[in-house]
This record gives sequence, structure tokens and C-alpha cells, in this order.
Amino acid sequence: MKITKISSKGQVVIPRKIRIELNIKDGSILAIDKMKDMIIIKKIDEDLINQFKRSLEDVKLGKIKRVA
Repeated sequence: MKITKISSKGQVVIPRKIRIELNIKDGSILAIDKMKDMIIIKKIDEDLINQFKRSLEDVKLGKIKRVA
């Protein structure tokens, strides 16, 4: 477990070792949620986001009529 401080602007530093292990870089997308007294931060797979965006575009263009 690593310990960090929160800044006056509400920013949290993710320790370098964890950023390297999870390949979190400038511009990486993270999801944040709370569970009881915990804050959960999860790295979002950018390929999944891009696939979702492409799927939405296909729906807009009429290539996909129904999404299950």
C-alpha cells in the first residue's frame, strides 16, 4: 500500500511505480468511484473506448440498426 496526500485543488498523485506497472501516462483515462469509505480508481482501456466510439458512429451512419 502506498500513501499520498491530496492537494488544495483536490488532486492526488498516483505513485510512479503504480503508474509504470499500469502503463498510466499523461492523458490516460481513469474511472473513479466510491465504495463505503474507499475511493476506487480504475484505468480505462483506451482501445475499448475507441471501439465504443466506432460503434456509435456505425449506428449514426445506419450500418447497425439494432444494438443488443
